Amino acid sequence: LGHGIHQYLSRKQTYFNFHHPLTTAETASVMGEFLTFDHVMETTRDPQVRLGLLCSKIEDAFATVFRQTVLTRFEQLVHNARRQERLSSEQLCEFWWQANGRLYGDAVDMFEPYRWGWAYIPHFVHTPFYCYAYVFGELLVLSLYRMYQEEGRRFVPRYFELLESGSIDAPDRLLARAGADISEPGFWQKGLDVLGDMVTKAETLAAEVFPAK
Repeated sequence: LGHGIHQYLSRKQTYFNFHHPLTTAETASVMGEFLTFDHVMETTRDPQVRLGLLCSKIEDAFATVFRQTVLTRFEQLVHNARRQERLSSEQLCEFWWQANGRLYGDAVDMFEPYRWGWAYIPHFVHTPFYCYAYVFGELLVLSLYRMYQEEGRRFVPRYFELLESGSIDAPDRLLARAGADISEPGFWQKGLDVLGDMVTKAETLAAEVFPAK
């Protein structure tokens, strides 16, 4: 649905530049998810349901940012090694284990069948190196969403202009028109602050739903 809205809004561009680049491909989808989440949270009164919604959203962000980074690192390992030799399935399993190990460390015990986790992800075959776009898109929208929280309706026209622009310019310049300087660490910190607020709110709700005895 988000991709459909994005492409509908960019229909005014030419055939050659209406399609958005990978870096902004998830913008409409993820922003729509956050706005919907906001509405559901505002209209839900049951603290236990609200806690469940928050935890689910935080888990989604974890899966999108951290897990998709693992997928991208796995691809880097595979393609670098493939330059030297043809790879066996066991080597692919080892690269998968290595990439996931960097994320989980000693906090999670990975069970042996998970070595084959790479085999069910079609992006590795039909769209190599796509997964980083999910990471970028999630972090980008988190920061754009904070801008929307700060500016309210004043932000909306610039946001729609971004979606309407397709690929008529480089992504960083299109985002600059929307008021987002992606070269500034402070811009990305806005998005991380959104996540931090969600975690704090979840902790507060958890203490309310499950009071210490």
